[in-house]
Amino acid sequence: MVLHPRSGRPQAPAGLTPGLVLWLGISAGLTLTAAPAQARPDAPSRLQAAQAQLPSAAPTTPGAAATPDPFDDEPQVAPGADPQAGVEAPADPAPAVAPPSPRRRPLAVTPQPDPAAEPTPADPAAPAAPVLGLEAAPAGDAMPLELELTANQQGYDGQLQRFVATGSVMARLAGGRLLADRLEFEATTRTLYAVGNVRFQRGQQYLQGSRLRYALLEGVGEIDDVYGVIDLDSTKEDFDLEAEASQPLPPPEPISCTPSYPAVPVWHPYPWAVTTWAGQMYAGEFGDTFTFSGRFRPEYLGGIGLQRRLFQAGPLSLEFDANLLGHRASAQPGGGFNQAVPFSDTPGQSFGEFTGGLGLRLWLRPWLNVYFVEGLSVLTAKSNYEQTFRQNSARLLNYLAFEVEALVTPRWSAVGRIHHRSGAYGTFSGVSEGSNAYLVGLRYRFGTDKPASQPMPVPPAQGCPEAPPLASEQPDGLAQQLEQVTMGPGWTGTSGQPAPTPPVKPPEDKGGVWRNARHQERLRREAIARIPQRVENVTFERSLKAERRFGFPREFTTPEVANDFGTTRPEQLKDQTTEGNQELIKGTVSRWRIQARRLKITPNTLSGDRVGFTNDPFTPAQSWMDSEKVVITLLPNGDTLVKARRNTLRLEDRLPIRVVRQRRIQKDDEVSNPLVIGNDREDRDGFFLGYNIPIKIGEKGLLNLQPQVMVQRLYTGNTDAYPLPGSPAGSTNIVEQPAKGGDYFGLDARLTGPLLGFNADARLSLSTFNPDNFANGTRSFGDLARLVKVPVLGFSTFRIFGAYRFRTWNGSLGEQDVYSAYGVSLEQQGGLPSWGKLARSYYWRMGVGNFQAAQANSTDLLQVWRANAIGSMNFSYPIWTAKPTTSPPVVSLANSPVPIVPGLRFNANLLGVAAYFSDGTNQNTIGLSFGPTLTLGRFEKPFFDYTQLTVTGGITLRQGQSPLNFDRAVDLGTVGIGLSQQIVGPLVFSGGIGINVDPNSGFYGDVTGSYLELRWQRRSYEIGVYYSPYDGLGGIRVRLNDFNFQGPGTPFIPYHPTQGVLQRPF
Repeated sequence: MVLHPRSGRPQAPAGLTPGLVLWLGISAGLTLTAAPAQARPDAPSRLQAAQAQLPSAAPTTPGAAATPDPFDDEPQVAPGADPQAGVEAPADPAPAVAPPSPRRRPLAVTPQPDPAAEPTPADPAAPAAPVLGLEAAPAGDAMPLELELTANQQGYDGQLQRFVATGSVMARLAGGRLLADRLEFEATTRTLYAVGNVRFQRGQQYLQGSRLRYALLEGVGEIDDVYGVIDLDSTKEDFDLEAEASQPLPPPEPISCTPSYPAVPVWHPYPWAVTTWAGQMYAGEFGDTFTFSGRFRPEYLGGIGLQRRLFQAGPLSLEFDANLLGHRASAQPGGGFNQAVPFSDTPGQSFGEFTGGLGLRLWLRPWLNVYFVEGLSVLTAKSNYEQTFRQNSARLLNYLAFEVEALVTPRWSAVGRIHHRSGAYGTFSGVSEGSNAYLVGLRYRFGTDKPASQPMPVPPAQGCPEAPPLASEQPDGLAQQLEQVTMGPGWTGTSGQPAPTPPVKPPEDKGGVWRNARHQERLRREAIARIPQRVENVTFERSLKAERRFGFPREFTTPEVANDFGTTRPEQLKDQTTEGNQELIKGTVSRWRIQARRLKITPNTLSGDRVGFTNDPFTPAQSWMDSEKVVITLLPNGDTLVKARRNTLRLEDRLPIRVVRQRRIQKDDEVSNPLVIGNDREDRDGFFLGYNIPIKIGEKGLLNLQPQVMVQRLYTGNTDAYPLPGSPAGSTNIVEQPAKGGDYFGLDARLTGPLLGFNADARLSLSTFNPDNFANGTRSFGDLARLVKVPVLGFSTFRIFGAYRFRTWNGSLGEQDVYSAYGVSLEQQGGLPSWGKLARSYYWRMGVGNFQAAQANSTDLLQVWRANAIGSMNFSYPIWTAKPTTSPPVVSLANSPVPIVPGLRFNANLLGVAAYFSDGTNQNTIGLSFGPTLTLGRFEKPFFDYTQLTVTGGITLRQGQSPLNFDRAVDLGTVGIGLSQQIVGPLVFSGGIGINVDPNSGFYGDVTGSYLELRWQRRSYEIGVYYSPYDGLGGIRVRLNDFNFQGPGTPFIPYHPTQGVLQRPF
């Protein structure tokens, strides 16, 4: 979970909790003197006696029920009874108790009794009434703090030493506001109590609860049934009473109540399944089975299968899959391997097969799912087909299955499966391919699942419908134990007995699993539509992105401007190895809604047994974090340290995902998991393990060291990442050689921070410590940058760079290595005034450097100086834009963080490059690329309601040719196509392809880029699996979106009283 202020705006203070403590302390100390009075110490109801003698208290409305004291365990006086009956009055009235001295400078106090149901703010122009025992604020103070207190009734009980205010209590201080039904202050222990509709708001911070207790001397307390909105952008201002709040207070609003709605229905209650199979073998590669480009062969198979669901999370389930099959093959032509006469016929054959593995099932609809299985397959005898059509064969191979299932009833279904055996790229006995088959089956489901664990239930706060009665609870800590001894066992409630458990309403039986689920889904949908969201002006800010990647290089050296100001192309074909895309975890979420049964406050921490956090402004929250045993510590440097025994990210109240237990959120540094599991086939022969060790250097510097172990080399004992020792510099003659001790270890290092007035960014990658391979196993890149003011041009970025063996990508030429480089450059980017609807931006760079790299049409290295200049301009013009949607935000933003508006936009780029080399050659190019982007649909309907199509074309004119491969302009004519298409619900396919269409190029018709992605896209989060076949890059991406909004919102933790959950779960 990440709680991190947005970069470039005020950071979270070191004492967020102490700031709240200070606010409570000042307001409580001042409320003590708002209405001093005398009370009879021996009255049966001392609180009522004190209020009866108050001249300044508002009169009680005749016939109105008295507000009960939730902190008093004595019985209430019956209406009409004489509170003084049978009690002897003391000789002298008890003197008024003088309030303790305020902990800060003297403040002005304005008591304002108001019998109205909802308090109204005091007139700021009205003079403050003098109050006994408290001086006015000094005239010289820049920002005097004034407390305004309004309530239906106010009084001070001298015997109990308690100030009491009841009925629509409002306390205002320094731009903040505390609302409650009842407010009490215990003078001797300096403890503040508030109960019923408790709401605190200052600036953009909002907290509410059923009751609040806070001990000023210890600096500890707790608040029950907590819900609120925390914006870490403005905590510094909002919790500092010396500073002006980030925004004025809006009008008071009623407490936000937890909505009640039916739970997610169970569509698939049966965990076991048995399947009967029949099918035929198919000749061809594994990919041919998806395109039907192979042929059936005379070998048949049949059998039985067993599936058992191990774990279910919303639309996903993990299952065990086992099958027992029999094969019967007729005589058929053989292949060209492992027989005396190649391609001769093989005899008929019968044998058995057993498969076992783990499967992942995705339910697209209640009646439709896709299923993928990974496991093992073993034959009772070698297959004649595999022996003759494959160079290597084995009985034990890897097993893959891809399945589509359609349910006819909740128990019966029809199944189709692709059945595949292979050696997993040579992992099993050097086998690369095996055999394939098509299977069809009939499946029957049965059994009963164990009850699934539910998220933490939090009942509605006091003052809300369906709120359970307050009940006494066990004392927590010494302070509460002493209070219980002094005040009785019911100090936390109106009774010493626990409140009754709410009755359980059995679900209505509609006759059948699917009918019940459909009925419950309809009731749930209708109940959710009735929820008052209480938010407005919802705007998307940014995303927090986390990735797991494979195939990516260790060094990301492509500048961001290559995407922003390079050739116009579809979004899917943008370069993924830019410097800005290097972090695995990037971005921030700073506006959170929180909810908990109870939060405990100390001077330095907030803690709770169960705490929920969500980045979603709407209810039900599409994504929220369910954390147990939470301790949130705000460190002096502004970092936020969040510890929890267990964190569960819950998506749609259906999919729970376990996440890390502890996270330190730092302001500017990259956040990444310490343990790294990587795959680098180019330099590290495959898989490796790394561990990040961050080292702070000064205040802003950071050195990150990542020691590595080469797992793939340990497994194979060989390496094929380096040329033979003694080969010339830059040699590309890579050969396999036995790995030595130093080849099993590596290191990645990155240094960032200020250096000699520059911002430094230096990276070092060592894929080996073997001295023989050290030179060819080292890659490095360094950059020093600072802003300088250039006459006429204004502020520009000046860079000094240097590199050794860094990688770059050059279109159809593929990956290129630059053996060494150093130089300087000056660059600038910005926007130009719009011409009507035409938006424009620009970028330019000039530089000179020395480069040593492979020369064109040769593997030999060439070292030359290069002076170059680049100029680029982007243009964008909306041709057609549809009218905004009329749907409410909760609908229009269901599947996207921003409303989808249909339209047609034209984008173009003009790019010019001039380069001159010290060997007398030059390369000058000017290119124009352009294309439309068409958006259809609004992404509100369940099927095909969102389509975005981009088509681009580009042409480049070239004069001369670069002598270096990495710098050559080769793709002079290109076409790019990108498509994003909603398939069903939030499931979106995104893909793109780029092609060289220059007929004079030797790479005519070659693919210049490709991209495939399948993502589950919602308003508050996104999960995607992507792969670029052209680059060989892929991964899994998760995004959480950050929103700004106005209003308190509605509590988001699901509350389903019909499930019979405990009224107080903790």
